[in-house]
Amino acid sequence: MLNVFWQRLDSGARMILPFGTAILCTLLGVIAWPLPWFGTVAPPLALMAVYYWAIHRPDLFRPSMAFTIGLLHDAVNFLPLGLSALLFVAAHQVIFHQRRFFAGHSFFMMWFGFALTVFIVMGAEWGLQGLILWHALPVLPVLMECLLAVILFPLPCWFLIKLQRAAFSLP
Repeated sequence: MLNVFWQRLDSGARMILPFGTAILCTLLGVIAWPLPWFGTVAPPLALMAVYYWAIHRPDLFRPSMAFTIGLLHDAVNFLPLGLSALLFVAAHQVIFHQRRFFAGHSFFMMWFGFALTVFIVMGAEWGLQGLILWHALPVLPVLMECLLAVILFPLPCWFLIKLQRAAFSLP
């Protein structure tokens, strides 16, 4: 009886791992890095998590979870509520439908796919936010966030790979 309880607890923990790491990445993404001449920029760690889990475990990271992560991202970054949620769900769906291309190739192809994704999503967020606020926003901080995300992508990706292998590999 006790053994069944521990097996269910272990299985449940494994099932919420992608969502939990995405929440953690969202909260860690609030930490802004003061860079000279660019103001404060923060890499979109939440988007990194959505991208990674949409490729590697889409069975455990559904569009509804991407939507929830997007709402949390909007709330902690004081963005219009629903903006990132819409973009994260759209990114999740595109990545999900192209996942066999990214998952079947080298890490550099996955990195290139992330670079493309982050520039499209952050550019759309910048444009939509400008439309919502009805004035042009500075483009340099958004470009720096994108470049910082592309440069730093291997580190969170390495961590997520190690975590996935530890959690989902057969003993």
